Amino acid sequence: MQDKVLLDANIIIRFFEGSQATDYPKALQIIEDINQGKIKALLLDLIIAEIVYVTKRIYKRTKKEISEVLSEFILMENLYVENQAISLEAVRLYADKNIDFADAILCAKQNLEGYRLVSFDRDLKRC
Repeated sequence: MQDKVLLDANIIIRFFEGSQATDYPKALQIIEDINQGKIKALLLDLIIAEIVYVTKRIYKRTKKEISEVLSEFILMENLYVENQAISLEAVRLYADKNIDFADAILCAKQNLEGYRLVSFDRDLKRC
């Protein structure tokens, strides 16, 4: 039977940070197991937001770096991502526009699902 797991942000962050991360070998093994179909994994929207926050604020990664890595994860086989299309669009908008990730999610919902965005936040005009 295939193992079902919920991925926490720290797994992807350790993988993202590579060999400098203390738990990198374990994170790498988990990612390889997902790729090989040994593990069926779920990545929640909330966790994607946490990954963005931690990699930007703590590890000082650029929006482009974060977007590239997360786009690969979101499209990974054997990985189910809540609202995959919205998450992928939000990651793209986060890198391309001068907005934070929460705003990027709102913009993605507006762009892909036709919602009218209501806000006092001027940054959202950049959608």
